[in-house]
Amino acid sequence: MFTLPEEFLLLSLHEAKGTFIGSAVARGKPGLIGAILAELAVAGNIQATSNHRLQLIDDGLVQDDLLGKVIGALKEEPKERKFGFWLAALGQKAEKYQAKIIDSLVQKEVFTREDEHLVWVIPSPIQPEVKASTKYLVNKRLRGIALAQEDCSERDLVLLSLLRACDLLDLVFLRDERKVADGYIYELLFSRAISNTTLQTVQEIGVAVAAAVEED
Repeated sequence: MFTLPEEFLLLSLHEAKGTFIGSAVARGKPGLIGAILAELAVAGNIQATSNHRLQLIDDGLVQDDLLGKVIGALKEEPKERKFGFWLAALGQKAEKYQAKIIDSLVQKEVFTREDEHLVWVIPSPIQPEVKASTKYLVNKRLRGIALAQEDCSERDLVLLSLLRACDLLDLVFLRDERKVADGYIYELLFSRAISNTTLQTVQEIGVAVAAAVEED
């Protein structure tokens, strides 16, 4: 299984060129950091407090080296800070995090390196019986959720909400589909978050990501 940062990053890559899509370069940085924080929220490491601060609730060891380093940074901060603070602080290392995620996806045989480009491995390791890239399969899954109301896991909802927060729904949906997808994602997140503290934390992350994108 892929982490949220991994899926967010692979959606940001051009299917044919193997380089980052223009809109993702401009708005992807806060989205990637948001995906890292969201992964920690889904794993139960962090949560949002009643006054909209990030609270570290489990600093135990994690298998992913990148997530471990982020937990280490959270532990070093003596005060509970707002999510916007962490987007800015962790954003200073966004390029290093991106490089680590690319290395991880290469190791998982999602794509290979070729000069300055990344080349998709086809078929994907997650569904080798289908002649398609991992991006195509992730894209197809997300489109089915937002446009055909197919079953939506918590992780898929988190990923969709992050794309919505940083105004990158165009990575998955066509122009005339985005309004429908946007509305469905918002309503689904709102309804599920009422009784789900993890998704409440994801909502806080989304608000901070949207604010960071608007500032940029």
